[in-house]
Amino acid sequence: MKPSQPPAQGHHTLLIISAIAIAAFMSALDGSIVNIALPTISEAFDISTGLVSWVSTAYLLVVTSSLLICGKIADIRGLKKIFLVGFVVFTLGSFLCGFLPVALNSFGALIGARVVQAIGGAMLAAIAPAMVSTFIPIEERGRSMGLVVTFASLGAAAGPFLGGLLTEFLSWHWIFFINVPVGIGAVILGARVLPHHQPDAGRTAGFDAPGAALLFAGMMTGVFALNMGTAMGFTSPLILLAAGAALVCAALFVFHERRVEDPLLDLRLFRDRTFLYANLAVTLIMIAFAGSAFLLPFFLEYVKGMPTFSAGMVMTAFSFAMMIGGPVAGALFNRVGGRRLTLVGAVLAALAFVVLAGLQPETSVIVVAGALGLLGFAIGLYVAPNNTMVMNKVGAEKRGMVSSLLNTERYGGQSLGIVLFELVLIQGVLSIVSHAGVTSSSLASVTIDQKLAVLTAGFDMAFWVGAALAVLALGFSFLVKEEEVPAEMGEEVPAAVG
Repeated sequence: MKPSQPPAQGHHTLLIISAIAIAAFMSALDGSIVNIALPTISEAFDISTGLVSWVSTAYLLVVTSSLLICGKIADIRGLKKIFLVGFVVFTLGSFLCGFLPVALNSFGALIGARVVQAIGGAMLAAIAPAMVSTFIPIEERGRSMGLVVTFASLGAAAGPFLGGLLTEFLSWHWIFFINVPVGIGAVILGARVLPHHQPDAGRTAGFDAPGAALLFAGMMTGVFALNMGTAMGFTSPLILLAAGAALVCAALFVFHERRVEDPLLDLRLFRDRTFLYANLAVTLIMIAFAGSAFLLPFFLEYVKGMPTFSAGMVMTAFSFAMMIGGPVAGALFNRVGGRRLTLVGAVLAALAFVVLAGLQPETSVIVVAGALGLLGFAIGLYVAPNNTMVMNKVGAEKRGMVSSLLNTERYGGQSLGIVLFELVLIQGVLSIVSHAGVTSSSLASVTIDQKLAVLTAGFDMAFWVGAALAVLALGFSFLVKEEEVPAEMGEEVPAAVG
């Protein structure tokens, strides 16, 4: 390992944070900007809605499956190299997404280009927390992590609005072309301001290719089973085969990683209870967050009867509150400690879910927006301190690995949360209908109020599950022991070059 250098100071630190924030913003933006343009893309290629959904599904599959691999490569090759290569690949993939489908008149070309873009997106998403912990002085890390979470939230919130704007007034191609100038600017900025970084120059073991293959195959089949299980049926032979393959790959991966000299994921880290509990807690929070964000627009449109645009405006309360929670957490991190912030965040999230579970068709939109705002603020308050505490538990040589682990939990939690909340809603409605005797009556005799009451009860059950997950996350966060960062870890900030 190279000798430690004095940390970057002043405006240079701000430029470094800006580069990291752009990476977080673009990675999150591209996960949300595409969905609103899918109907237009479907019409352009004259394909079914099921087929066009692979524009989003392919991206999610590749990003989730590649994060840990990208994080390990960053530990080997250095964070700056992965940042620059990641943005180059992401920018190239974005250009190809907009250009190739028209040039070749091929929907398959769009999926292929989307895979290229996802590889670059995985590189960017994998290393953001690691870059904060490596390039930013320790006294600034809590605030910096809060800003990174804020920009990621901004990207996710801006995606639907920006995607709709570009698709409506230009064309769907511009949801990809817009990434090109931003990517070029990010490469120039990163090349100039990011410190040169080689955390593990003295390593002798080769890259864990078998572990990477097992991980990629396991994550790919597992995420596929989760995302497609609802549409195809979880008893479908293909879904059962994919789930079985994921379980086998997971077992082989654990067996292999415990014996390899330089593992892709060091499972010994989980022997530390603080590390284990903090990762479990944030995974639960991500599951609850993703599930609620998926169901709430349906509640607003189906139960409240709101137009799509109005429902989208109400949902912005969640995103904007989350953007406030991140900086607040960052500003308070050094003053009150990360553990207290996560406890408060989990309590507020549980309270927000309790309010959501009591919503009725006649509930005021202000109450709904208030509950969404409380939940968004709670998530923002929770994630940045938790991630900072997790990153502070490891040395520089494993920060890429742990950074990518946190983002794998985020993306994997999103997939699991959507499936879980959707299943609870569907099964809840079916159970209520059968026990209420609605099925014994003719459809003509079932009133609108009865239908709304049954549907509302189904949503309530799903939100109660969210409350239970938040309480469970609270319990794990309570068990986390916040520790001071060792001096040798806090001072490992490479000097700025350029």
